[in-house]
Amino acid sequence: MPDSFGIQEETRGSAVLLRVRGRLDARSAPHLLEVGSRVRMRGRNLVLDLSGVAFMASSGLGSLLSLAEEFRQTDFRLRIASPSPAVTSVIQLLNLQPFLSIDASEEEALHALGV
Repeated sequence: MPDSFGIQEETRGSAVLLRVRGRLDARSAPHLLEVGSRVRMRGRNLVLDLSGVAFMASSGLGSLLSLAEEFRQTDFRLRIASPSPAVTSVIQLLNLQPFLSIDASEEEALHALGV
């Protein structure tokens, strides 16, 4: 099923890259929040590649904002890479760009983290 949720994790230097795919909704958002929090607890920066997100509900957006705030309170950083049109439209509709560090690609996000 193309909309099934999944996270692929890859370590890149001081950062962890999470490639998220499928629906980011009430069922999947807690899992993303848990995985992202574990990255922070391991003392790593986080890049969320959201190019594979087909749909984002308010709970998915809540998990992104929660992770952003969690990382903001530490020495580690969170960057969003390659947001899909579904993600971009929600972020733009709610004018959340000032609260999220967004890059056009994984490489740009990693570069911004110095990786």
